[in-house]
Amino acid sequence: MISSVNNQPTRVEDVVEGGRISSSQLGQKGVVVSQRTRLGRIGYFRADRDRPLGSDETLADVGHDEDDKVQCIVLLRKNEQTLPALKDVKKKVEELNDPASGRMLPGVQIEPYYDRDDLVHVTTETVTENLLLGMGLVTIILVMFISNVRTALIVAINIPLALLFAFSMLYWRDKSANLLSIGAVDFGIIVDSSVIIAENIYRYLTSQEGAELPLRDRILMSTREIDRALLFSTLIMVCAFIPLFTMKGPEGQLFGPMSQTYAFSLIGALFLAMTLTPVLCLLLLKNLKGTHDNVLLRILKAGYLWLLRVGLRFRWVTVLVFGIFTIGTACLVPFLGHEFMPELEEGNMYIRSTGPLNQTLERNVEIAKQARAIMASYPEVESTVSQSGRPDDGTDTEGYEGTEYFVPLRPEKDWPKLVPQTGWRRWLFGAARPRTKQKIVEAMNAELEQKIPGIVWNFSQNIRDNVMEALSGIKGDNSLKIFGPDIDQLEALAAKAKSVLEDIPGIENVGIFHILGQSHLEFRVDPEKCQKWGVMTADVNNVVSSALGAKQQSSMIEGEKFFDISIRWPKRLRSSEKSILDIPVNISNNTVVLPQGPGVVPTSRGSAVADPSKVGSLADTSNPMSQQAPWIPLRELVSPVGEDGSPEPNGQFERRGASTIYRENGKREIAIKFSVRNRDLAGAVAEAQEKTRDFFPAPYRAEWGGEFQEMEEAERRLLLLVSLALVLIIFLLYLAFHSLLDAAVVLSNVVVMSLGGVWALFLTGTNFNISAAVGFISILGVAVMNGLLLVSAFNRARAQGVALHAAITEGVEKLIRPVTMTALAALFGLLPAALSTSIGSQTQRPLAIVVVGGMFTTLVWANLVPVLYSFYGHREPKADASHMAH
Repeated sequence: MISSVNNQPTRVEDVVEGGRISSSQLGQKGVVVSQRTRLGRIGYFRADRDRPLGSDETLADVGHDEDDKVQCIVLLRKNEQTLPALKDVKKKVEELNDPASGRMLPGVQIEPYYDRDDLVHVTTETVTENLLLGMGLVTIILVMFISNVRTALIVAINIPLALLFAFSMLYWRDKSANLLSIGAVDFGIIVDSSVIIAENIYRYLTSQEGAELPLRDRILMSTREIDRALLFSTLIMVCAFIPLFTMKGPEGQLFGPMSQTYAFSLIGALFLAMTLTPVLCLLLLKNLKGTHDNVLLRILKAGYLWLLRVGLRFRWVTVLVFGIFTIGTACLVPFLGHEFMPELEEGNMYIRSTGPLNQTLERNVEIAKQARAIMASYPEVESTVSQSGRPDDGTDTEGYEGTEYFVPLRPEKDWPKLVPQTGWRRWLFGAARPRTKQKIVEAMNAELEQKIPGIVWNFSQNIRDNVMEALSGIKGDNSLKIFGPDIDQLEALAAKAKSVLEDIPGIENVGIFHILGQSHLEFRVDPEKCQKWGVMTADVNNVVSSALGAKQQSSMIEGEKFFDISIRWPKRLRSSEKSILDIPVNISNNTVVLPQGPGVVPTSRGSAVADPSKVGSLADTSNPMSQQAPWIPLRELVSPVGEDGSPEPNGQFERRGASTIYRENGKREIAIKFSVRNRDLAGAVAEAQEKTRDFFPAPYRAEWGGEFQEMEEAERRLLLLVSLALVLIIFLLYLAFHSLLDAAVVLSNVVVMSLGGVWALFLTGTNFNISAAVGFISILGVAVMNGLLLVSAFNRARAQGVALHAAITEGVEKLIRPVTMTALAALFGLLPAALSTSIGSQTQRPLAIVVVGGMFTTLVWANLVPVLYSFYGHREPKADASHMAH
């Protein structure tokens, strides 16, 4: 929020305390007021949305720009709900701005410039659009394959009911349904159990199997046939999400809620599939007559059965082709981009500028005004708030050389179309299109560097900037931290590393957080000069510290508060080297050795004369203490010093000194921040590591921090947890089949889907990240479910004495519809999320792309499991093979 009093600078204490704004007034319980005063200046520009800035216009033409404002931030308490708190805050702001209320000082107006209301609503719209479209596509798939609206409706009903169960669990645990918890939930995966149950019942009823039995018994028989397979597949799905349950850090905050929603939905869907779905089938599928497969299903079965016969005839060729496909896909992995997490589009930019360490606040304010004008010239920009300097509460060590710019953007639908279209795009999408945000950042960065040289810029987003700074302690997305004992050597190593980083493609906005470079005036008290004047060095230091830094002289009590009274010289007498050197030092209290002889009379000023009539004049010019004046300037008592610390008469008092000495875990460090654009993070950092490998001899060492460090730690944790989950899944598969061969064949379906996910990432140019890893985890359960159904069907047929090839053919013919339906339902359930480009879709798109690619590949290689089973399925089945075991 921005507050002003008649466009004049105002203390935030006057606005907040004088206006009586408090946390209790700005919301019932969900917010805290942060009084953001700064040892600097706050500038503000707001554009007129109806008039973008033209080439011949100024800021005043399209909005208003002011240098001095007072900022007050309302913070949401942890675990509180955003929208109710925002609603209360806005209501209170309207009350405070009402002149009749008398709550604000005369002329004060609170003008909000940012809240997360728009972001919440936009992301909610994105999620809602993807969910509704996904549910609609899943329902269409069901109708296409079953050709029975009532059966499709029975399955579709389970989607909202399963979500209702998950939402009930979230409500019971005091969690909210939002972008994180439901943004990438695949309804096709959730209703897989209901699809399989309903399809199996429908097939039993339409095939007239057991027609002599009552409808209830026929439904029970069809349900019992696959209930154990569904139970184990659901348990395996939940086990697959164990790595997501145990995620930490930002990835845990992002995907932890989604994994919980997934798990609750799967459990609820399984319960509904085993209870509600059979009941609804009993009520809605009475008098269901035998029917033939529709055209789509007949074509599908004919195609798969033909491929199956070919695959069984040339089993080794099929395995060889699959091996080649696997090796080829493995060769693609090194070419995949690698990053931590996809960046969520927030609809704003958070820009930092860092100038020379000795830059004054006044110069920084001038630069901020010029930068605001450049930023405002972009028609996509709505407003700009610049904060020069640093907070006055000591929480930020930045000096006057830094400025932070918060730049909210207009809604994307209002962005002007500035990029001309060519070729077929011109005919399909029009003559021009808006710029992407990436292009806006690149253009703005280039213009700022050209027009304001000597400044290092950094582009991020509001939420992302806070998260990244909290993770690494550095004001930047990524950093290279150099640790070592000598600060001069640290500066030299940082400058050397910076020159290398700037030449690496994809690395932008490289800047050093200098520990040296601040101009220092170093006045070393000269002992020889002090001895000449008979002055103690401690007395000289006391004079300087009192004149420049203030020294307590007395104290006072005001009510219950106790204050020190300190004084120091006026600024005009201590603001330059000359004025400091002119500070007088009192020498009247020093001991003087008087001349010997008759007629010598000491004076009150510490001099000595031979004749009392000559008091007040110089009696002995050979002794400096014979002067009448009891004061001498500081310049007579100090000397410049050299690099070794010894006096250097011809040296200078102004020297380069330390600005801020950073430490981490007690070790001195210097940090280099950088951003990665138009390239994957891992590739850029890997090249940087290779080129700087020999830069840091012991005892100096380098550590790559920020987003890259979080990526490495998250991947190590995820690899360990996925390995443990796979061990647990293999154990459950062995419990289901009592056969390691059956378990291995089922897991081959996991390999097939994983290969599809890799190809999907490669073809779409999507980097592998934590979101994509979650996608691979998501398809794990579907892959196991399809493999479980096929292998258990083969085992059941073999236990009934059916020959191997006949058992495989009959099993595929029966299950090709549910297997295809579950894969297509999962594919189309997340297809809208995979294609979406709206705000809020960025974090979920890699996950959806992996799921879509994996489901497509499992459709192509659906006959791999039957072919692998044919290698060992001729063995005599065990007595309990009628359930699942071989």
